[in-house]
Amino acid sequence: MAYIYAVRGWLELSWPDAEIEGVDESEEEHDAKVRRIREMLTSPLSPEELEDFEADSPERVKAGWAFPQHDIGATEYVVYAGDIEHPRMVLDQIREVLKMDPFADGYFSIEGEDGRRYRQWIIKSGTIYSRNELFPDFDAEGAPEGYVVLR
Repeated sequence: MAYIYAVRGWLELSWPDAEIEGVDESEEEHDAKVRRIREMLTSPLSPEELEDFEADSPERVKAGWAFPQHDIGATEYVVYAGDIEHPRMVLDQIREVLKMDPFADGYFSIEGEDGRRYRQWIIKSGTIYSRNELFPDFDAEGAPEGYVVLR
């Protein structure tokens, strides 16, 4: 039986702003970049093919990527959520995005099915940072240090 990880996170694609982000591209170049990223992260598999849980292939893993239905602001977010056997496949796909957009930012949490294996990937200006931590212990009494309860 395979060990499954819940992979959840997002990428913020850079915006063409040479002064703030250092991205020197026209609006047309930016739109073309976003289209290429969307095409690269879209799975060609049918729903029937996706049901084949034995096939944890890069094309199947791509089915976890999602895009906003419409542009609702200046930042383009690309979201990932999926239960998969090999999180490295998502990391490889993130690296492919960073080849097209070396200034992207993002955050991903990776948690094993039993809660014992976990890590975070933080992407800042195209650099991927990893740490083997997730979140504070919310099962303990009271709010963890630095957190407040919102009602």
